[in-house]
Amino acid sequence: MMRTNKLKFRSVCSILSVWAALFCILLVCTSCYQFFQGKVAMNADGNSSSIGTLVGEKDTISKLDPPDQIFISHGLSASTITASWSSVTGATSYRLERAVVTAANGDGSFTIPDESNYEVVSKYVYGTSYTDTILSSPSYSDSEYSYGYFYRVSAENPRQKYDSSDYKVSTAGTLFAPVKTVKASLGESSSYIKVTWSKTDNASSYKIYRTTFSDGSGSNMIASITGNQNWYTNTIDTANQGTEFYYTVYAANSYGNTTAASPAALGYSLVAGAPPQVKNVKVTDGGGRGDTLNKISITWGSVTADGTVYYAVYRTSSADSSYTLLKEDITDTSYSDSKSLKPDVYYYYQVQAYIKDGETKLKGPFSDSSVSSSAPAEGYILSAPAALSVTKTSSGCTLSFPAALGSTACPADSKLSSDYNVYSYEIYTCSTQSGIYSLSTTVSDVSLTADNNGYYSVTTDAASFFKIKTYNDANANGEKESSFSDAAAPAPYAAADVTATQHGKFSGGTYSDGTAYTFTANASYVYPVKVAWSAPDEGADGGYYVYRSTKADSGFRRITDTAVTDTLYVDEGDDTVKVGLYYYYKVLSLNSLGQGVNYSAVAVGWGALTYDLYMREYNKTVKRSQNKLTLMHKSGTTSKLGSETISGDICGTLSYNASVQGLGGRVIMQYSGYADYYINSDSSLGYYFFLNGNTNTSASMDQSGSMDGTVICKGMYPGTIGYENVKIIGGAANGGYYVITPDGFDPGNVSYTVGNE
Repeated sequence: MMRTNKLKFRSVCSILSVWAALFCILLVCTSCYQFFQGKVAMNADGNSSSIGTLVGEKDTISKLDPPDQIFISHGLSASTITASWSSVTGATSYRLERAVVTAANGDGSFTIPDESNYEVVSKYVYGTSYTDTILSSPSYSDSEYSYGYFYRVSAENPRQKYDSSDYKVSTAGTLFAPVKTVKASLGESSSYIKVTWSKTDNASSYKIYRTTFSDGSGSNMIASITGNQNWYTNTIDTANQGTEFYYTVYAANSYGNTTAASPAALGYSLVAGAPPQVKNVKVTDGGGRGDTLNKISITWGSVTADGTVYYAVYRTSSADSSYTLLKEDITDTSYSDSKSLKPDVYYYYQVQAYIKDGETKLKGPFSDSSVSSSAPAEGYILSAPAALSVTKTSSGCTLSFPAALGSTACPADSKLSSDYNVYSYEIYTCSTQSGIYSLSTTVSDVSLTADNNGYYSVTTDAASFFKIKTYNDANANGEKESSFSDAAAPAPYAAADVTATQHGKFSGGTYSDGTAYTFTANASYVYPVKVAWSAPDEGADGGYYVYRSTKADSGFRRITDTAVTDTLYVDEGDDTVKVGLYYYYKVLSLNSLGQGVNYSAVAVGWGALTYDLYMREYNKTVKRSQNKLTLMHKSGTTSKLGSETISGDICGTLSYNASVQGLGGRVIMQYSGYADYYINSDSSLGYYFFLNGNTNTSASMDQSGSMDGTVICKGMYPGTIGYENVKIIGGAANGGYYVITPDGFDPGNVSYTVGNE
């Protein structure tokens, strides 16, 4: 009887030992992922298709939200634009970019620019505002006052390696523009000088300054006028009659900011005994309306007075309303102006008669021949078209240019005269930018049709560089050809065959300029992406810009500070380029002038992972799948025995079987086409990890054993995970390593502790 009881006791102990071994095996199964920390929230219904926050994690961040709002200053400052935005939870800095639109629409609005036009203002803004200096020394002549400034901001946290947010794009910001046009009466009255000016947006008041010096020095403020008024009458006493004064106007806004000074306006009051107003000022026939290259000739009617009459000639222009004194003490009634004349500019002439009384000049009124007169004395030199751009076609090149100044189709026509020219345009070509250009073809105004913007399109044979001249055949004095336009080069075709490595491995190397690139993981443990392409037909003399986005059709930012001259670029990224994201790349071909319009097709790529990170990312799916099992999580040892099968959130199954084998236990877990997550939560991108294979555990009564099995991974990061070298000691995984073999890589050993920290 005693012997029988001892045998029963030993048998029970053996069974208990087997159960203990099996229980330890089950502990091992759960310990592989128990403390793994996920980063992206799962769907609330449990049918997650993202790389998610796992059990117990609900408030972690993977991708930052964009700012809710971005505000841009409008007319706040004469030199700066201020951008401010709402803060973003989790952001440590913000990336700010700017795009400039140089032409407003007809209603004064600005068209939102293409995202490729944005340039980095600051990669790291540590607050939620930034003051962007546009002009360091503002002047009324600065063209920047007519531009629209768009900004976009992205929230970032490189320390936590969060994905940068999408961009928040602003409306157009503007500078506080100065007064562009000021006029002062020129001998209209003996008792006052009336000053008028063009209003400027956002002005709450205007300050008027006066001096006797044409360069504006020595000015004193003589009045402050409310913003709803654009005129001021300056009373002149007898002692100052005939004195030439120069008036400038400053605009001020309600924030206390002041604009740059306006151009100076010449004004004076009439003196008793001065000559009468000069009449009939005009540009002579053949003397300066598109029929001369470097001079404009004017004539006027003579006046009589008590004494010798002298004349002074003044000039303003479409580029500058300030008066320039060209010549004085003229006794003839004609003058030829050759002083710094520029193409594509209208010039306006006024003549003043005066007599001398000792050292005093008794000045008559200016002639009524200004730009605002009913019969302005308007002239311009023969000018090449103001712009020239070239694009390639299948059969040659298409040139686009505006009709020249003086043509009825010219977009810059002043519309002050009906005296128009009929031009021809001579197109020249050259193989080098600075070489000798040869005439290629000639086309006439009458054979061309301008578009709504006054631009012509001409198709011609292909060439490396183009220039254009305006030809005035009707001119009788022999000056028929303008000077050359600036050189233009064809925008290259788009780069072809763009590819980007996908979880790929490649060797380090050097670019053609000797700069090295490496295959080294960044601080996020992600390897770089190699982008490669084929040069377009006829090449890209200026190289290429490379753009990257996390979206296929928007959000691109230029990632090359300078043009790439090779047909490859290694995106070593930064610490925010990370695991689990597709990156989209496109390439812009540039001509030798750094211009381009043709983007390549978009290629998608992503970097390979280090061995440790590969294990951690794989373990996200393992943990989520095993959390769905019920038997292995039961409290009783015997209740853990048995079999069950669960389904992946997306597809496939995980089968579980725990059984007693001899004096030990064995747990078999088999994945069959299993997936819980889509890449970047987007079903159209495919599976993140798609698993097939086994993760098995065996242990004896002394609680030692091993794991075995191999899991084949497909999806974003294909490869295999081998378990044969993981050791069970003391009832737990307590030694050994996984064998990780990402596609294209040699096998690598990863400690059993990785993923269980």
